[in-house]
Amino acid sequence: MACKTWILRILRVAGLAALAVVLLTFIAIQFQQHLLRYRAERLMADMHQIRLYQSTWADAQKLMYRWGAWGHYDGSCTEADCRYEINLTDASWRSWNRERSGEAGWLWRNRAANLIYRWLGGRYAIVHCAFIVQDDAIWRTITWVNIAVAPKLWNKDDYGYVLIVSAKGQQVLRDTEGGGWVLGGEDLPPEYPYYKMGRPIGCTGCLMAEVTYSTRTPQSEIVRLTSFDFSCLTRLISCKFPEDVMPAVREDNHYADHDSINHESAVSTLKPDNCNGLLWAEARDAGTVLDVDALSISEQNGYNGPYQIAQAKVVAYLKGGTRWPVGSILKVAAEKMIPGKRYLILPSEEPYGKPDRYEDESEICPARCGVQEDTPEVRRELEKGFAQNDNLRGPELR
Repeated sequence: MACKTWILRILRVAGLAALAVVLLTFIAIQFQQHLLRYRAERLMADMHQIRLYQSTWADAQKLMYRWGAWGHYDGSCTEADCRYEINLTDASWRSWNRERSGEAGWLWRNRAANLIYRWLGGRYAIVHCAFIVQDDAIWRTITWVNIAVAPKLWNKDDYGYVLIVSAKGQQVLRDTEGGGWVLGGEDLPPEYPYYKMGRPIGCTGCLMAEVTYSTRTPQSEIVRLTSFDFSCLTRLISCKFPEDVMPAVREDNHYADHDSINHESAVSTLKPDNCNGLLWAEARDAGTVLDVDALSISEQNGYNGPYQIAQAKVVAYLKGGTRWPVGSILKVAAEKMIPGKRYLILPSEEPYGKPDRYEDESEICPARCGVQEDTPEVRRELEKGFAQNDNLRGPELR
């Protein structure tokens, strides 16, 4: 009888000890997550104080001093040129980083410990912010956030997935040499001259959404687009979709089917004739703008039926390099061009700077609003767009 009593006491103590370990682990994990959330919210509040082209090197130094424990830069960092990044992470992200570099990342390596960590509210997460200083001013900003969705509690084959959201500033809303992709349809309605949003066609083990905004976007709009819901770091029930983390992408309602990770970008029904309100934005984003004389019109047969090809002679460049020398004859796939008239052409360039985009080097496929009669009014609109371009040294943030 005494032996039985002792066994019960041992079991009781062991049970209480195990419960205490679980409780203390839960408290430690929750403390970490709430601290990470607090820092993330403070960091974004600081990032929202940045005014592109107006915030100075002194403003950047204040950010670097405040976030130096989590900050990093490569090479030199001066008022002339500096690329600075800040990373806030949880314990499992740091464990994965150590594992990737060949060190002992036990939390990442031990699946049971990792599952318990996530079931108790730990979220594999990183909050990444970066900015570029050039010529004594902050020219670019980017923020991306990765937060893991916890696996199902009783499904040993479920590993969960990762929510990836990002918001970045670029001078143009298209792919650029050295920069990352720009998600979102080429043809967008007038209410979107300052930003694009979209999701990739494929994302293995993740759901992703991205916003790219022009560096000339009004500050209030930048703040709206870059407002993240960091409560996803502390919820016991995981956030499930990108819009839970970045509410701005809720307006991107072309992705209602969350059961599929494959998505396609939206394409508007805006017609080429309705381009007056968007021409400046097209000019801002164009890599090349040509001044041409229409010489002749012929009809060609294509996959979708006949279409018109205009023979046009390059007279001058308003923007871009000399891919097609002045005086060269081009084939322009465009309707309503009239021989004898002069036009301004904005070629479609996606991906940018890759000549193999065209089967025939002399054939141009204009952007939606890419064929405009050469008039003073059109030139004024184009100049508005050109004025929004800058001369960033180096690639865009990604």
